[in-house]
Amino acid sequence: MPTGTIQQTATVGGLSAQSTVTRTASTQIGHESDPVLPVAKVGTLSTRTSDTAGTLTLATGHGITDGQLVDIFWIDVDGVCHCAYGATVGEVAGDDVPFTGASGDVLPDEAYAITASVPVTADIDFDGDLLEMIVALATYLGHVTFLDVGDAVLAAVTLIPGEGWSWISEQGIANPLAGNPVAYARTSNGDSAYTNTVKIGALYNG
Repeated sequence: MPTGTIQQTATVGGLSAQSTVTRTASTQIGHESDPVLPVAKVGTLSTRTSDTAGTLTLATGHGITDGQLVDIFWIDVDGVCHCAYGATVGEVAGDDVPFTGASGDVLPDEAYAITASVPVTADIDFDGDLLEMIVALATYLGHVTFLDVGDAVLAAVTLIPGEGWSWISEQGIANPLAGNPVAYARTSNGDSAYTNTVKIGALYNG
């Protein structure tokens, strides 16, 4: 049977500690962006209509078209990474990209510097209720959205470079993917300088 392991090394308060958590289940999934996710487009939130809608002004040649979905990334003054994901693009006019219906983080102030990326579908499917362990990580700033067969969002995670995200069963933390089975995921790149790789690994009884 497949086995998954997550290891942690911590140095806090002058103390060092290590932990290793192992789970075993009947089935596993491993996904890695292939091809790698393209670089994000640079721009600003030139118009802020609401917490979830506005207009992006992007660098010429952005390639985003009417009706696409877009994930919007920014870093606030405290250095915290944010993402407003799954926004629907309206009628594009040159470098101006209007959008509505963003989820996740509330949009920043008007004229704030952002990057924007059209998410790429990851062909994964599993029943989150049966999870024993899941991990997702990105080489650079990224985002992953897990959806069911009806396109409803089950969970969404901003992936901080090098930090990763994970959940392990039997640790007293609610399963973030309990409910409808995962039908697919959307992955996106928030970095405007480098292409990105998002990795998703899941261990479950199926």
